[in-house]
Amino acid sequence: MSEEPVAWVIGGIDTSGGAGITRDAITLADISVHACVLTTQVANQSHSTMRSASALSIETLNAQWQALEIELPPKAIKIGAIANTAQALFLCEHVTKIKQYKSTSCFVVWDPVLVSSSGGVLSELSQQSVDALIAAVDIVTPNVKELSQLSGWPVHCEKSLLAAAKVLIARGAKAVYVKGGHAHWQSTAIDTFVSTHAVRIFQQPRDNMGNLRGTGCMFASALAGFVASDYDIQDALTLANAYLHKVRNASLLSTNSVCSADHIHCAELVGFPLTPVHYPSVRFGESDPIRRQTPMHFPRLTDTSLGVYPVLNDISQLEALVEAGAVIIQLRIKFGTQDDKSLQIAKAVEMVKNTPCQLFINDDWELAIKHGAYGVHLGQEDLETANLHAISRAGLRLGISTHGYCELQRIKWLNPSYIALGHIFPTTTKDMPSKPQGLDRLSRYVRLCGDTPTVAIGGINLARINPVASTGVSGIAVVRAITQAKDPAAAYHNLRQQMSGGEVISDVIDDDTDKVSTSVQHGLNHE
Repeated sequence: MSEEPVAWVIGGIDTSGGAGITRDAITLADISVHACVLTTQVANQSHSTMRSASALSIETLNAQWQALEIELPPKAIKIGAIANTAQALFLCEHVTKIKQYKSTSCFVVWDPVLVSSSGGVLSELSQQSVDALIAAVDIVTPNVKELSQLSGWPVHCEKSLLAAAKVLIARGAKAVYVKGGHAHWQSTAIDTFVSTHAVRIFQQPRDNMGNLRGTGCMFASALAGFVASDYDIQDALTLANAYLHKVRNASLLSTNSVCSADHIHCAELVGFPLTPVHYPSVRFGESDPIRRQTPMHFPRLTDTSLGVYPVLNDISQLEALVEAGAVIIQLRIKFGTQDDKSLQIAKAVEMVKNTPCQLFINDDWELAIKHGAYGVHLGQEDLETANLHAISRAGLRLGISTHGYCELQRIKWLNPSYIALGHIFPTTTKDMPSKPQGLDRLSRYVRLCGDTPTVAIGGINLARINPVASTGVSGIAVVRAITQAKDPAAAYHNLRQQMSGGEVISDVIDDDTDKVSTSVQHGLNHE
């Protein structure tokens, strides 16, 4: 059994090695996913010419399936070139079965490779089989030419692209990701994700150099691999987009002999995308509220060495924590009337006046402006309605919550004063829209944020704070570890000491959940 997550790739063998299941397997290995391959056909081609294609029988395809499904069940499946209708209907039936009987969900991507980049026809499918495939898989990933063929709509602009994608949705597709490489009308490379409830737009600088083959295979297999590695769909899309951009850059710069003179193909591995330049900017639809507001300036933090960042439900513990030396505090009042909130915020602002404490107000941006708070903290949903220009004009700092790569790439455009990254561990303080991120992902997020201060949040207590600090975050937000402590100021002191590896005052630790254990700390170094 493989210790890596398992993804199946189903498609053709490209004898040149530039595309097909060879390219899929290389891509998955590059992102630490174990690839199992099922062959539908053999395409006898070079980089420039296709000579012939030979389909494998249904019996052979079934034998491959049976050999894998017991010992190496997939967390994700990527389907590429399908030779004929019989193969397509076989895959529809078996994908449906594997989704029904597996105890954990299996994510399925169909990259509709209809014609090879060297000009050969790879798929001859009936409309019935196309519709069945579209309905059976979780996402279809056509380029604009393939989208036009599948939908029957001409695609020549953003409006027609969205209309054609929605045609596939109406025919049963759960989601469509349209690759913009062939969208001649775009000055930048824009990929568009469309589902029944969301639109996400991923934008990169357009690369007009070279002619890298197999990019569709790379993207779809990387998407399957990242989902198999427990990333949600919008983060997996962001990562797959970044991975492909990294491969493109590597192919242009490589002097490896495997790369041809015009950079058609490069077998060089590039690994997980870690560098900010490889990542796309993200919009939540054409009318993303934060993009309707022109770029603005939010002041930088006065002190970026944030340390422990207490998040308080009311002002009862505020004064003690300010006196204890808290550099930054957030007031998150979830209950009470607006008048009650206004009174508490006004008092809080007065309490921190003439102190080094940087006071952020959660959600209530109008009251924060009214009472002259230092800053405002907003969640993703709050960005839909908050008047960011008003916050900027008032000179308030802005902190924003994120829960993964997609949201992170969306809000970078705003240049916030800090970015909150979470939730890192399981937490009961609120219902979360995502899985716990873990320390490995946190350290990658910190790197992607560049010089913007970062704050880790979610399930962090005394036992966990030092490993979290080792990721390089600017600050660590804590809620219950302070608000439920017998002595909040002493708890703050202990957290600050443990964060830097110093001594703690053991007689003020409240319960076993906050006792420091070497084995616990070592165990937290993995997601």
